[in-house]
Amino acid sequence: MRMRRIFILGAFLCVTSLMKAQLYAPTLDDLDKVLAASEQYDKQFEHNIEKVKKQFHAAKTKQKRYDLTDKLFNLYISYSVDSAIVYAEKKLQLAKQMNNKRDIGDAKLNLAYLFIKGGQLKDASDLVESIQRDELVPSLSFYYFSTRKTLYDNLADAALTPWQRKQYTQLAEVCNDSIIAHSKKVDIWSRAEKFVNHHQDEQAKQILLEAYAKLKPYDRQMGFVAYSLAEIYRRQKEVDEQKKFLIAAAISDIHNSVKEYLALQELATLLFEEGDNKRAYAYMGRALDDAVFCNARQRTIAMADVWPVIQKSHERESASRTLWLTIGLILISLLSVFLIVMIFYINRRLKELKETRKLLSTTNEQLKESNHIKDEYITRFLNQCSMYIDKLDTYRKHIYRLFSAGKRAELMETLKSQEFVDRELEFFYATFDETFLGLFPNFVEDFNALLKPDEQIIPKQSRRLSTDLRIFALIRLGVKENELICSFLRCSKATVYAYRSRVRLKSLCPDKFDEQVMRL
Repeated sequence: MRMRRIFILGAFLCVTSLMKAQLYAPTLDDLDKVLAASEQYDKQFEHNIEKVKKQFHAAKTKQKRYDLTDKLFNLYISYSVDSAIVYAEKKLQLAKQMNNKRDIGDAKLNLAYLFIKGGQLKDASDLVESIQRDELVPSLSFYYFSTRKTLYDNLADAALTPWQRKQYTQLAEVCNDSIIAHSKKVDIWSRAEKFVNHHQDEQAKQILLEAYAKLKPYDRQMGFVAYSLAEIYRRQKEVDEQKKFLIAAAISDIHNSVKEYLALQELATLLFEEGDNKRAYAYMGRALDDAVFCNARQRTIAMADVWPVIQKSHERESASRTLWLTIGLILISLLSVFLIVMIFYINRRLKELKETRKLLSTTNEQLKESNHIKDEYITRFLNQCSMYIDKLDTYRKHIYRLFSAGKRAELMETLKSQEFVDRELEFFYATFDETFLGLFPNFVEDFNALLKPDEQIIPKQSRRLSTDLRIFALIRLGVKENELICSFLRCSKATVYAYRSRVRLKSLCPDKFDEQVMRL
């Protein structure tokens, strides 16, 4: 007998291992692609809904209208709770008009299920209790006990005391047993959950893995089966398997335009615990947006504890990245200005060399001398560029040494100091003004010609631009986005918008002012 048990267990493990090797196992990259295409899936889903609505408005009989209302309810149930409630109420109204007990019971259970999704557990409980069990037709027994089980599961999650949670959990298990008892063909979830309730996860896993192997990646049932498997692996602390099935469930949900789900938000929590803050923030934000869109309050409440933690971590990372990007942008900007100046300098020197070469004789010695001068200038330019890059590298190494040595105070003082940035920024703006006016020497005069005579802008310093003139100088160079102008001038979008609006109102032709500036 003992050998038989060992043989059965070994066979089970072999079958399970072989099955797992052949199972659909999507990656996070696959999920990202599906999320990127979600808008297309939603458009197709809404197109299908519109087709059914047209059929509903064209229906002639109450029974036909009821059937189409039931179809719309099932389409909306995981897409929009509010819309699903509208059609559940229409179902109930039509069922009462036809005096059809089965349809009346079905519509009431629809409403109760939606109340559970919307977080109205008291209303859902009252509605379920109002349904007389002996008045329900046998075909609704499965739905009746499933709804009660869902209600008790949610009441257990919301319970404030252990004894309440235990009571509701026991009631949910009783309902699951009733589902099995009143069903001719028990669904895989009820069979699997019965094993789970008796702490027989391996048997439950076997049932679900067999069902999973038969499903296609984008099948709607894939979401239910994959999530159930993920829950079993979570209890068994097999994180990699849990993650794999959460990804599969999330892909199924997104592809089928499901807005009320658990897989993506639980995957986000798991990724956050593993340190993948970028994806965790994106996934949890998407899950929250979908829950709000669907008005699934239970899901929104469930995310309320985790979302602020992920968001705060993301903000810290963003602030750190912004700081380093700002430093890098300033250094690159300074290097760019330096390179521009050097280009002008070399061009000027090359022109001088060209004139010199015209005056020199054509002898080989003179030609060699001319080439030597040219090489000297190019070498000087390259050396100066290299020196500037070395300075940047020296600054980077200095920061790294402070960080490695744990000199947090000196490191923070270096990073917080604005003196270097302010000085270089002022030099940067002065260079920008000089360079720009070198390119457009008549810019100030031409710009003022676009303004009313008494509203013209005169810079305080020669060869310098005021802030408002600098904004429109950037626009003349093709930088039109307020965000880029804000970054360049280190001010808020509101400030830039105010400058642009104020100057535009001073112009002779406000509607075409930006176009006129581009032609200066």
